[in-house]
Amino acid sequence: MKAGNDHDSVPDDREAVLTAILDADAIIISTPTYSHQPPGVIKALFNRIGGPYVDASFAELVRQGQAAGDPRLQKPRVAGFIAIGGSRTPDQFTMALPSLHVLVYPMHAKVVDQFIGKGVAARGSVLLQPELMERARQLGRHIVSQMGKHFDDAQYLGPKDESSCPNCHLNKIELLGKDKSIGCITCGARGKLVILPNQEIRFDWEDNSIWSCITMEGKLKHSKEIGAWGMEEQQKLKSIEKEKQSWLDLHAPKVPLPSESTWSKLDSS
Repeated sequence: MKAGNDHDSVPDDREAVLTAILDADAIIISTPTYSHQPPGVIKALFNRIGGPYVDASFAELVRQGQAAGDPRLQKPRVAGFIAIGGSRTPDQFTMALPSLHVLVYPMHAKVVDQFIGKGVAARGSVLLQPELMERARQLGRHIVSQMGKHFDDAQYLGPKDESSCPNCHLNKIELLGKDKSIGCITCGARGKLVILPNQEIRFDWEDNSIWSCITMEGKLKHSKEIGAWGMEEQQKLKSIEKEKQSWLDLHAPKVPLPSESTWSKLDSS
């Protein structure tokens, strides 16, 4: 199946969903959490209509080149996330909010608020926690208060602490080397691990990091880098054509799947 909003032989609603997203001034994604992440259906949808197909930096490069582009890719847009699950401990939600950020960052939507609702296992059981219902209302109010504002003008109004990444406002880090450099796992921002005299740990983040996929600077850096490498790679492909074909011709046994005959019929129709 093809990515993007192109039609193929399998009818689905992705074009309608993409149109609704591009027309929207605000997006709220509310999702259950399965195995620490949002369910695959949400990730599959955004893999097919998101990513480079709605990348605001691509649109900016097109605008700079004075070519035609979809103006909706650069309209002000804000977003909010709600992830819920049956567990009452944070270890079961480790990738829920980071995954949602990955879904919306290409379109340069400003995330205004985000939270996780714990202890919600059965359908409707959220009503047993009035504080979660009020928290959802608060998120909605936060979203509405920032609608129409451009990315740099809209304010983040959700939970954070002094060491949170200034772009995604989460505390998901990786150690990048022996010099105490750190990176945000969610958005790629860079910073330093600081150990205070009292042995407390703090994260000092770069301002407007060019490594963060949430900033326009970071998006443009990636767009230009991947474009330059793509052209270089294309020039090298001829040198491996024969070896590539040998791998394509390799027969590897596989388990036959019942659905394969159905897909073959659809593709040939």
